[in-house]
Amino acid sequence: MEPITLPPNGNAPVIRETEEPVALQGVHLYLHHFSGRLTNAPIQSSRFTIEPGCGTEEDKHAVNEIWFISGADLEVYYDGTWHAVKNGGSVYFEPWRPHFVRNNSTTQAQVFSVWWA
Repeated sequence: MEPITLPPNGNAPVIRETEEPVALQGVHLYLHHFSGRLTNAPIQSSRFTIEPGCGTEEDKHAVNEIWFISGADLEVYYDGTWHAVKNGGSVYFEPWRPHFVRNNSTTQAQVFSVWWA
């Protein structure tokens, strides 16, 4: 198979991902950067990983958000209640509702996050 060369004009179908620093042990955040025709997309997305025994801090914001979870079962705190979310599951957060997650499994979890206003 021939290698694919992407044009440098910003209209390539690839969405660039960069790691952003976070001060949480065992958590890595990767933001997605939309460009070209996607610059004004009505959604944004990111990916984060959580090592076993680690978790995130409480978050709440003005946007709707969905997490798609893979690699591990997680415990998700949402609006005052803990929820068990199995590997392959998804969760939805309404605006301004507090939420965070912890990974009490033995494997790394990957969470793909999509949000919109």
